[in-house]
Amino acid sequence: MKRKDLKPIAKRIKLFLMDVDGVLTDGRLYYTEMGEEIKVFDVRDGLGIKLLQRSGIEVGVISGRSSKALLKRLEELGIEEVHTGRNDKLEVLEKILKEKNLKAEEVAYVGDDYLDLPVLKVVGFPATVKDAPPLVKRHALYVSKKEGGRGAVREIAEFLLSLRGELKGLLEGYL
Repeated sequence: MKRKDLKPIAKRIKLFLMDVDGVLTDGRLYYTEMGEEIKVFDVRDGLGIKLLQRSGIEVGVISGRSSKALLKRLEELGIEEVHTGRNDKLEVLEKILKEKNLKAEEVAYVGDDYLDLPVLKVVGFPATVKDAPPLVKRHALYVSKKEGGRGAVREIAEFLLSLRGELKGLLEGYL
């Protein structure tokens, strides 16, 4: 699909959802000797999320795993739509749509693996990361040039905001 064809799709987006492991992180699991899970986040993704929020797009996560580190990072970013420990991601999406009175085409979703396919198949703006499996990439309107956990969320956020004609205005305070 050409960039110009994506503009009307991007303009409808009101909610930006994403998986965590493999999207906000590189997908690897780190454990201390005490068994505590450690997550590594790219600060650039955080700014991408803030840009989406400043544009009026709500941001949330649907993740199969949960951790204290994740919850801390989401709190820092002001993300309130948090669904962790959930592998039934389509069911969660349907619940969110009902609660927020949204349509699936008003949602962007970034996923990186097979568990994300049911959601990627129904949302308006499905996206994935460079290191996702080929099957997942086939269901995405946008595949990042960056790998998960390495600024892919920022790249996707900026692409979406650029399509909407909002990125330049959001960046003026930084230029």
